[in-house]
Amino acid sequence: MDEINFRINLTFGSDANPNVLDSNREAYLFHFIFWGIVVPIIVLFGFIGNILTIIVLWRKEMHSTTVFYLRALVVTDTAILVLAFITLTPVSVSNYTKTLERFNEVIYPIIFTPCNYLVMTVQAINVWITVSVTIERYVAICHPFTSIRLLTRRKALVVIGSITILSIIYNLPRLFATHAVEDVESGVYNLTETDFGRSNLYMQVYSGFMYSILIFVVPLCVLFVLNVLLIVELMRMRRRRTGMNIEEDNEANMSRVLVLIVVVFIVCQTPGLIAQFNFLSQTVLLKWLAISNTLFVLNSSVNFLVYTAVGRKFRKVLLRTFRPMLLKTLGACRLELSEEIETRTSIINDHHELTTMNDQPNETEPIRTTPS
Repeated sequence: MDEINFRINLTFGSDANPNVLDSNREAYLFHFIFWGIVVPIIVLFGFIGNILTIIVLWRKEMHSTTVFYLRALVVTDTAILVLAFITLTPVSVSNYTKTLERFNEVIYPIIFTPCNYLVMTVQAINVWITVSVTIERYVAICHPFTSIRLLTRRKALVVIGSITILSIIYNLPRLFATHAVEDVESGVYNLTETDFGRSNLYMQVYSGFMYSILIFVVPLCVLFVLNVLLIVELMRMRRRRTGMNIEEDNEANMSRVLVLIVVVFIVCQTPGLIAQFNFLSQTVLLKWLAISNTLFVLNSSVNFLVYTAVGRKFRKVLLRTFRPMLLKTLGACRLELSEEIETRTSIINDHHELTTMNDQPNETEPIRTTPS
């Protein structure tokens, strides 16, 4: 197994990793289509959706413990979108179109190491916050009496803070695995692996085995099991819906939102897990990475659609937040349209009156008679 997710084109000047993409223009095309065209579109719409989500989740009406996890989730989702655009799009465009040479030769080798660290750190935070909020929903729905004691805002903040600190510390070795070396004669920077980055401890254990287990295998298994248990319990609650109070109904609705978020997460993350196993040829693997990393970005951009489609409270707060703005905009448009209609009507009436006056006979003109 090998850590490949977001580890793209680590080949500038590296003797240990020859640049196979130079002999495979088809792989360049795949990367260009998915990372150079599709990813920017996903990032644009996802960024807009995430900003709207941030505005709604930070409203005072949204104050449950689950919302604290969702706030952390949308922040990491937004960070992933920005970092994905910086990391994937320019290099894919440069490789395929043979443009942006300065980016490939200078900027990319320099920013790769810090960007790789940030992406992996944010990814770890995102994954384990998703697991945490799923556990929170499972306890709230399947063990409601226990949840009163366990699910508090303070404990939610402690969990989020702990995940963030541990992810920052755990990913520190990545900062020492690669570095950019300048070729003095050409001024080109070569991205190479350090001795530590080439060691078996880093490549096989840390970057391979531990990455696959901690980021894919364990989270996906936990999410799958808890999601199944949540779905079963939600189906039971639906059958006895007549006996549910408003609070229980809201809890069930929030859990349905999370179930859909987790389903999307599993679908989008599973291809990344497959990419960790060395059973694909290099050419197929590069094409697979184009798809799996695109799905990874997509996962960080669709939660707004889930919230608005299923989340009743989110939808109400969203409408309440933006309704005055929409009404004001619609009112201004109506006023402008009304003024334009009045102006055109006035012009038409003036033109009609002028035409009528021109068509009337001149009373001062004498009447000529034909002599008999």
